[in-house]
Amino acid sequence: MKHQQYIRELPESNTAVLFIHGILGTPDHFTRLGLVEEVPEDWSIYNILLAGHGGTADDFATATMDQWKGQVHHLTEELCRRYEHVYMVAHSMGTLFAINEALQQRRIERLFLINVPLRATLKSTIVINSLRVIFDKISDGDAVAAATRDAYSITPDRRLWKYGKWIPNYLALFAEIRSTRKKIKEISISCFVFQSKEDELVALSAVKYLKGNDHIKCWLLPHSGHFYYAEKDAAQMARAFRRFFRG
Repeated sequence: MKHQQYIRELPESNTAVLFIHGILGTPDHFTRLGLVEEVPEDWSIYNILLAGHGGTADDFATATMDQWKGQVHHLTEELCRRYEHVYMVAHSMGTLFAINEALQQRRIERLFLINVPLRATLKSTIVINSLRVIFDKISDGDAVAAATRDAYSITPDRRLWKYGKWIPNYLALFAEIRSTRKKIKEISISCFVFQSKEDELVALSAVKYLKGNDHIKCWLLPHSGHFYYAEKDAAQMARAFRRFFRG
């Protein structure tokens, strides 16, 4: 079934990779990008599902930012106790959690971050595609809309008023963005970042914060969005992901 976390615990392994998806997202995001399969076979994998995701609009509304942060924090603490080496891979909101954990846990060695939302935007295309997802109106061949549908783990609900209950979570997300933006200069471990030029939710101006830290290697995906990745861009990211593990 889709939208379920994937855990591969290897008792003899000394290395773990933690994947953290974004708001409304799914662990499947990393699987579709081909990143999970690139993890060495003798390393443990924790591709988690955040609370309130993978269910209904009401399920998501009952979850909170504090709950997500706590979920990531407690798991990260456990991994840092159990493993000698810990790597974090994250998308969108998940990157904010990864950055904050990396500043607290010394055993986190590297970060691989996709579409870090240090500056938010809202393009009309994401609004339109989200409505297409809700009302099941995605046209054949519309790869961007299909990627949006596949990236959402919340079951579409045509009762639009239910989405009003999500406002507190988005307000909390904006607060987390502002808080994390101030900490970027503190990152002192190897960090690979990919930002999408056509991102519908993350402003391109976010790149300037990332480039101010020498520990961060930042690439721009010229033909990709927040959820959709052009074939060449995805291949570039996969190559960098393999280098990421080699140091």
